[in-house]
Amino acid sequence: ANAASAAAFLLDPSMLTAHLESRRWRAVGRVRSRPLGADRPARYGRFARRLSILMRAELRRLRRDRSGLAQWAALLLVMYAVAVALPIIEGSMQIVLAYLAANRLASGLRAIARSPGLRRVLGGGEAELQVAHLVVPALAATVWYLAALPVVRPLGWLDAVLLLGLVVAVHRTATRRPIRHGGPVADTPFGMIPVDLLRQVLRGPDLVGSLVVIELMLS
Repeated sequence: ANAASAAAFLLDPSMLTAHLESRRWRAVGRVRSRPLGADRPARYGRFARRLSILMRAELRRLRRDRSGLAQWAALLLVMYAVAVALPIIEGSMQIVLAYLAANRLASGLRAIARSPGLRRVLGGGEAELQVAHLVVPALAATVWYLAALPVVRPLGWLDAVLLLGLVVAVHRTATRRPIRHGGPVADTPFGMIPVDLLRQVLRGPDLVGSLVVIELMLS
């Protein structure tokens, strides 16, 4: 029976995908839920209380799915390897890898930005929800960036600018709308280029590219 199941998985990849999804949701079902404190007496303002609850929910999301944290740590090891093997590009790679590491922990922000139904369920303003879910990726970018500094350069004023730019880039990437494949097309010497599609795909990475240029010019 096991051999037959394995053969079926090889012949039909969709069966393997469904099996993995089933295992993932069974794992989610085994998680014990605990209250986030919404029913406790408010000791501070309504906005601060909601912000605290949303941030605790985001931290609980990270504890339940640790793949993002594992990739965050793996990218830090890649940074140290680049600093040893290719020190000439370590400054640029620090920006790119910090962006990738923080973006891996921005799943909550992406879910909020792309789901109007979820925003209605949670209530509150859109800016409030985005701020609450931006705290984790912002802290992730800061800790990752500072942990990589010993192999790049001493801490200076330029790093504060780059860090702020990285947080904004992660926010731009996570809050972009679902990609639409329609829109205007430009005729160039290199062929037809979908202008709107490129604009959507480059929202976030375009700022990272600008930060790399700034680092190369001023560091």
